[in-house]
Amino acid sequence: MNRFIRLCLLACALFAVPAARSEFVIRVSPEPGRFPMVYGFDIERLWHVVENNKQVDLDELARLMVGEVQVNHVKVAINGGAELEEGRIDWSVYDLQLQIMRALKRARPDIKFFAVPRPIFNDLKGGPFAPFPLWINEYDNPLLADPDRPRAFLRFHPDKAAAYLERFFRFMAEQGFTFDYTYIKTEYDRFMRPPETVKTIDLLRSRMGDAMPKVVAPASHNWQSGAEWLREAIALGRADAWDITSTHNTHHRGTLEQFAAVARKLDKPYWNSELHAWGGPDAQAASNMNLLFQHVRAGYTGFTDWLTLGNEKKEHKPLRNIGGRIEVMRIYHIYKHLVNTSGGGFYHETTVPAGLTTAVAFKRGNLLTVWALNDTDAAASAIRIEHPFAGARLTEIRYWGPNGPREGAVAIVRATPDAFPLQARTLYCFQFALP
Repeated sequence: MNRFIRLCLLACALFAVPAARSEFVIRVSPEPGRFPMVYGFDIERLWHVVENNKQVDLDELARLMVGEVQVNHVKVAINGGAELEEGRIDWSVYDLQLQIMRALKRARPDIKFFAVPRPIFNDLKGGPFAPFPLWINEYDNPLLADPDRPRAFLRFHPDKAAAYLERFFRFMAEQGFTFDYTYIKTEYDRFMRPPETVKTIDLLRSRMGDAMPKVVAPASHNWQSGAEWLREAIALGRADAWDITSTHNTHHRGTLEQFAAVARKLDKPYWNSELHAWGGPDAQAASNMNLLFQHVRAGYTGFTDWLTLGNEKKEHKPLRNIGGRIEVMRIYHIYKHLVNTSGGGFYHETTVPAGLTTAVAFKRGNLLTVWALNDTDAAASAIRIEHPFAGARLTEIRYWGPNGPREGAVAIVRATPDAFPLQARTLYCFQFALP
């Protein structure tokens, strides 16, 4: 029998709220999702580790990224700058990245790493948006040296790509690092379609054997392109080639459900492994979580941001380098709470009552968390959470509005409260202890 938890959320002297609306009811399904929730952070590009000659403390960065937040993995680069010319290798391009990886390992010896082939234009001025050096991705007029001719793609070499990736993994193993996940390509759907990508995966597997990381693919630029790529791989009969299906939302083309509709047919997890537009300055952070929660409700179970560390201008990043000091933003604290209460657990479908922006629920062991976002200008008069877990006890309500502490305000619940206002433009997490 469902246990009914009634939380009367009434206006009180602590909060100035508009006229309240009627009661909200959130119903939590007893059935868990098929795959566990997985979260990560990203240092694939090291643009802001040093700002104006001021480097952040790498151990402090590591503590914030993987000590305070129990993320599953951190994304790091496969840097084409190490092999700009075929046959010549300069491993020194990884010096700073290795320093950061060692700091992450000190903070969390069990942290996993996710390898990302970084677009070559980051290391070759004027180069194309290609995830491999130009002797693997061949172009005519690749650096636009002849302004009267466009750059034109010629060919891709799967055999050379597999050998290049293997060298990276072998080098990193010599430095003491193994990888749990890898992309074969980063976005780049236009020229690395399923035949080229699958061929590279097959060749890399044959080279790596048991050391092969799980492949995350296609890591498309947007939902629409990703869905088209998946349909082509299915038609080819090779949707078995990768382990985890993923897309980015670098630009919002198509819909997240459009990608999910194809991905869920493959009986494997699907992630947004480069989630954009979900953070935002402090005043927007709670509202912008709606995008992540929309993904969860569509069945996505994995999330990694893009470039966790920003600079002073990038208020939307979780962490910022301000003159060598790391500033911790509100979105960091929201994400930290989400990760630390649901990472490794399972999503449970919920209803979203009319008038409430969204709701999601997660169960991990004996912990149930129910998130509710009221991204409207009106407060709710009451909320009721119906769930199937007998003996559950509400222990904490944490919430973030457009103002207030970045860490969130916390109400410790020792008995079912008589009143607690569901404020406008505010995100709530209701935490229950299960027997």
